[in-house]
Amino acid sequence: MKIVLPRFAALLFFCAVAAFLLLFLSLLLIYLKKRGLWGNYYILFVHLENDNSYRIAAMRRFATIIMCLLLFAGASAQNRNTAKKLFNEGKYAEAKPMFKKLLKGSPKNSEYNYWYAACCIETADSVEVVEMLEFAASRNIANAFKYLGDIYFGEKEYPVAADYYSDFIDKTKSDSLRAIYKQRLSYCERLDRMVRNTEMVCIIDSIVLEKENFLRAYSMGADVGRLASCASYFDDPSLPGHLNETERGMDIFFSDESGDTLPQLKLFHRSKVGDEWGKVMPVAGFDTGGNDDFPFLLSDGTTLYFASDGEGAIGGYDIFVSRMNTEDGCFLRPDNLGMPFNSPANDYMMAINEVANLGWFASDRNQPQGKVCVYVFVPNDKRVKVDVDEVGYERALSLAEIESIADTQTDDEAVRKARQQLALLAYSFESVRKNVDFLFIIDDFNEYKTLSDFRSSRARELFEEWQAQTKQHKANVERLEQYRLDYASATAAARNGMRSRILQLETQVEDEVDALLELEYEVRRVEQQTLYGEIR
Repeated sequence: MKIVLPRFAALLFFCAVAAFLLLFLSLLLIYLKKRGLWGNYYILFVHLENDNSYRIAAMRRFATIIMCLLLFAGASAQNRNTAKKLFNEGKYAEAKPMFKKLLKGSPKNSEYNYWYAACCIETADSVEVVEMLEFAASRNIANAFKYLGDIYFGEKEYPVAADYYSDFIDKTKSDSLRAIYKQRLSYCERLDRMVRNTEMVCIIDSIVLEKENFLRAYSMGADVGRLASCASYFDDPSLPGHLNETERGMDIFFSDESGDTLPQLKLFHRSKVGDEWGKVMPVAGFDTGGNDDFPFLLSDGTTLYFASDGEGAIGGYDIFVSRMNTEDGCFLRPDNLGMPFNSPANDYMMAINEVANLGWFASDRNQPQGKVCVYVFVPNDKRVKVDVDEVGYERALSLAEIESIADTQTDDEAVRKARQQLALLAYSFESVRKNVDFLFIIDDFNEYKTLSDFRSSRARELFEEWQAQTKQHKANVERLEQYRLDYASATAAARNGMRSRILQLETQVEDEVDALLELEYEVRRVEQQTLYGEIR
């Protein structure tokens, strides 16, 4: 049973303090008199001893001082109680200035430090509160650990946040908060493990587009199939979800709403038999408990990538991979691809061209509302994990979040070859578009399909030059591949004469990649200058 003290308990306490002070002053007077240390106080004491009027005046002054002290103490206690009541009612903005004043008068009061810091956090005040909370935590104020955990979690210092969450769970008396923060601790520890297990992935390019147009960045080539929204593929604007048609056009994997009470997107499969499409079948073998979308079947016919916000996701959509059991046609339990492919934001639409050794995925991490970034990367033959002990946690976190594409590019030769393949795929992708001469993206708002689309004559000339150089580059790449095949089957004597020719052409092809990228950038820059008067 909770004991409630009377309201005048604090007043009684301060009265006791005042009595103590009175006793102390009396003893001080006796001490001074015995020691003969009257000094400038002589007249006062003479009057106090011999003059009744002086004695009465002195007593009044003393009583006034004591009353002021009592009133001040009472007002301070009243302000504290009022501020605490407002705080407990969630009225942080009203309580904050009161706690600020109390803290100014008692800067070493751990409760004032906690309450004022908590008010600042709850009202989104920019005041630095970590030092105040750490002081409160050092005095074992439980909720200070909770707020410190939240602060360090927001700063993505997951190990530190986990320690504070663990301390809060041990110290809090609230069962409901303990349950909530046990879940938060588990999530924090999982993010920490994922950072420490980040895969080292070389990312060679990225492009930011409007979310509804993000598939335009997937210039994968026709030999790996087709990606589309279900609405465009089936010519039905009401359909949600996305679709992958395999390279031969014999299978489609797509998502559609399933369930009567709470419809969710689920994956389905349909195969073509002859010229007729078979029955729509659900993708069997797993149930994530959430929305499943953005399917892509690898060319091996058994590896399925998709995105889900269900079990195993760390926030929004995450990219998963599952493999088919060829004996029964069911897919195995999917695995989360981890970082850097996934993040607490939405990550989806993994697609891979195994021949070109290039992959694509989309993410809205660090993007404004309605925007998405499509990353182009080089898939690893085997998973290579970032060595946290060698590079440090901060660097590993940066790689996990893809803060800098340049930081992922540790092999210049691999980057050159990948960009070369990407340029060839982009050229091939543009060439097969129906009813257009080409497809060239200027920015999020403009994509050109004919030369007449260009507003700038200079940009048009540069684009025609880019087309010619791209065509020549493709021919050189094909010639280089033929040289390499000839070299592999040639005799030792013949190889001597071929080696220098291959090396020379390799250097030329690499230089062409750099030149094409620079020319492509210049086309966009000049056209945007004409469109907007500035570069976007």
